[in-house]
Amino acid sequence: MDRTITESLNSWFSASGFRADLARVLAVAPLAVIALVWLSGWLARRWADPRRHALLVVGLLAAGLALVVNVGLGHLYFRARPFLVLPVHPLLPRPADSSLYSDHLAVAGALTAVLTAVDRRLGLGAAAASVLLAVGRVGVGVQYPSDVLVGAAVGAVCFAVLLPARRPAARLLAALGGQPTPVHGGHRFAARHRRLSTAGLLLAVAALAYTGRAVQDQHWVAAARRAEGRLARPAQQAPPRDYHLATLAELAAGRVRGSHAAVLGDVTQVTGELDGDIHLRIEADGAFVVAEITPELPIPPPHIGEQITAWGIVRHDGLHNWWELHPLIGWHAGDVTGPANRSGTTGQD
Repeated sequence: MDRTITESLNSWFSASGFRADLARVLAVAPLAVIALVWLSGWLARRWADPRRHALLVVGLLAAGLALVVNVGLGHLYFRARPFLVLPVHPLLPRPADSSLYSDHLAVAGALTAVLTAVDRRLGLGAAAASVLLAVGRVGVGVQYPSDVLVGAAVGAVCFAVLLPARRPAARLLAALGGQPTPVHGGHRFAARHRRLSTAGLLLAVAALAYTGRAVQDQHWVAAARRAEGRLARPAQQAPPRDYHLATLAELAAGRVRGSHAAVLGDVTQVTGELDGDIHLRIEADGAFVVAEITPELPIPPPHIGEQITAWGIVRHDGLHNWWELHPLIGWHAGDVTGPANRSGTTGQD
């Protein structure tokens, strides 16, 4: 069912440029609409009491908790995105992380749950936007229907788990929103528009948290690593002769017998990890492998979109259930696997 729905939706959306653009909008914009509905609930005078505001704050906390849970799940279980295993056309930039579950729907599920608790009409509006968001995420080929359903459910469950926190949150908001004191100068606007200022601050914190979750490449860090790699080690022009030349599909399927291999593919992701490694996702013919540049063997990473020949140590990552070159010993732009290019040594880059 997952496969059939994903292929059908993606086929419909990718049939024309207008539909493809519509899918891209649906994959992102409804979440912004839900955030605006949350903001309207915060600013509306009819709900201007600490108890309802406390519920809205708990909803934001639940969205953050759902994202944290997904980060942990991604380290325990990897599910390949639909565009990696199905004949679909990815209509958005292709993330390298696990498909299960959807961050977007997790946030939408948490906010929809809290908006339903505050006012049923707000909840219905958020639920309609969530459905459109789910259709968009599946239609662009980055997630399965089960991914979006699980994401929405986890968001709602996180809200239910954190619901007891509404009482201390209400007391804190009541204390913060006591009788206004006379102010002068530049602080007068903040005093008069306390609810708007508080809502803006909460949304800013939420946006920063989500940005930290979503950002894959810090460009200034990547540039520094490239410069360091160029200074540390000269580039080798081709893989040594004793590296097994394999297709990327063979390596991705675990059919490479040797411990050293070289493959040709397109770089679709460059990600700096917290442990100092740089992860490259290399794709060809519907398959992918991960190549890891380690701090101990610093080499300049390629750019997204480059076709490269990459060579390194073959390893299976049991945690993510994928095959990789770890560490990546070297790479060079283009196909340099011809006999005339290859040396007879196994020297370093």
